[in-house]
Amino acid sequence: MDTWMSRALIPVGARFRVRPEGSEAGYVTAETALLLPVLLGFGYALTMLVLLAGDQIRCADAAWETARALARGSPSSELTALVGQYAPAGATATVRMADGSLTVQVDHDRGIVSRFLPDVRVAATATVPCEPRVEGCDA
Repeated sequence: MDTWMSRALIPVGARFRVRPEGSEAGYVTAETALLLPVLLGFGYALTMLVLLAGDQIRCADAAWETARALARGSPSSELTALVGQYAPAGATATVRMADGSLTVQVDHDRGIVSRFLPDVRVAATATVPCEPRVEGCDA
């Protein structure tokens, strides 16, 4: 039985509209309030993946270009400058020479969310054969 007391009056402009009892008004707001943090977290995770992929590419480029330059005879003292041209800020590089080839590894730590979570390490390695005139490479 539907009586006038079982309905709520909702103002619409200058008139009142009758809303039936048990209506689902307001659910969209509640669902949005629950879904919004999930969407923001998902967007942040995708952004971090893109940034990590970019750092990986930059580390690979830095390792390759540094290894190429050092294998052609550039002095080892220029290692920091060579890596700094291509690698993300704060990246470190190590060089090894053995068996007539030169290996450069570039590492970069990226913070994800806060200081409470561990950093993600991005690393790339490049190995290039040394030129015959380069000292330190045992052919």
